[in-house]
Amino acid sequence: MFFYLLLAFSVTIKAYQCPPSRILIENQLRNVHIPGLAAIVVNSSNILYEEGFGYHSPISNQYPIDPSKSIFVLASLPKTFIALATMQLVEKGQLNLDVDVNQYLKFPIRISHPLFPYSIITMRHILSHSSGLGSNYEEEFHHGMPGDDFLKTNLTDVILRYLLNKASWLSEAPGNVTYYTNVGAAWGALIIERISDLTFENYVRYKIFDPLGISNTEASYRFSTFVMRKTDLVEHYVYNVSLLSIYHQIAPQLNVVQALNSSEWLYIPHYSISVYPSAMLRMSNFSPNLLQNLSSIKEILHVSRQEGSIDEPNVQYGLIWNWRYENNRHLIGHRGWMPGVAHTMMANEKRSLGIILLSNGDITWGDDLAKQVSLTLINIMGQLFDCFEK
Repeated sequence: MFFYLLLAFSVTIKAYQCPPSRILIENQLRNVHIPGLAAIVVNSSNILYEEGFGYHSPISNQYPIDPSKSIFVLASLPKTFIALATMQLVEKGQLNLDVDVNQYLKFPIRISHPLFPYSIITMRHILSHSSGLGSNYEEEFHHGMPGDDFLKTNLTDVILRYLLNKASWLSEAPGNVTYYTNVGAAWGALIIERISDLTFENYVRYKIFDPLGISNTEASYRFSTFVMRKTDLVEHYVYNVSLLSIYHQIAPQLNVVQALNSSEWLYIPHYSISVYPSAMLRMSNFSPNLLQNLSSIKEILHVSRQEGSIDEPNVQYGLIWNWRYENNRHLIGHRGWMPGVAHTMMANEKRSLGIILLSNGDITWGDDLAKQVSLTLINIMGQLFDCFEK
C-alpha cells in the first residue's frame, strides 16, 4: 500500500516530459488566494515529482514553500494512521473489527447508540464512519475556551463526554448510515490506546515512525517539537476579514487577528492551541513491513457501505480511507482541512500512482471561494495524474 506514512525527505528532481508549468500552477493558486502549495507524485518505487509553489505567507515572500523542509499542519491526513494501527492489532489477534467495542473500551458504563441501545457498535462501524455518531458542534467547539480545563483532561474523558451526550448521535442505527465525524476517528484512536496500553501519540511513534526511521525532529504531533524551526512552519491565513467577528464568537481560542499590513487577510497563530496535533510529514513509497498481510490492506480499502456519506454522497468509506470520483478517476485516499490549510492525498484505482497536495488554502466555510479552492486542488491533481499516468 503506497500511503503508509508521510515522511520528510530531500531528493533531486530530474527533468520530466510533462509536468504542468510553474506559471500555470501559480496562476491557478493566485486566482483563488492559495498562498502556497507543495506537490508530490510517487509511484510504487520512486518519487517522480516534488515541487513547491508560492510562499508560507500571502503577505511576505520571505519564505518560499520548500517540500523538503516546509512544515504543514496536516489536519485530518494523519487519521490514516488509525487504520494502519487497527490492522496491526488485528494481525496480532488483539482486535476484531466486527465485535462490540465495549470489550476493548472497558468503561464503567456500556457505550451504545441512545436510540438503539441493543445494537452493537464495532470498530468497522467506527472507522467507516457508520457508527451512528453525528456532529455536536457545541461539544466540539467548547474545548480550549477561556476557563476551560481541557488541558487537564485526556482522550478518554473527551470521548466519553461526547458519546454520553444524546445530541451527539444521529437518528439512524449503527451500520445504517455513513456520516464523517472527527470525534468518530478519535474514538478509534482511543480503542487503539486501550488495547495497546500506549497513548495514541506514542503508539504512532513506536509502531510506525520508529520502524520507518523517522526521528522526533522530522515528525511530531506537537508544535513544541519544532520550536527551533519556527521559520519552517507554513503560516495559516484566511482570505476574508469579514469573518473576524465570527471567529471571535465561535472559536475565540484560535486568537484570530487581522493580518498586519493587510486589509484582506486574517492570521491564525500557530500556537493558539498548543496541544493541536501538527507534523512535518511527507508521503513515501517506503513501507517496510508495517503490515504483514495483503489481506490487511484489502480490509482497509474494502467499502463497508455502498451508499455514500450523508455529507458527501459520492464518497464511500473503507477503514478511514475513502473512495471518490474526481476528474473521471476513481481515487482512494483522504483529505484534510482546518482554518488556513487544505490538503489532499490520493492514489489511482490501481494504486500505481499517488499524489499529495499540501496547501495553505482555506475551505473552512464552504462558501464560493472555498468551493473554488477545492476545485483548484482537484484540477491540479488531475493535471498531475494526466501527466504521470502516461
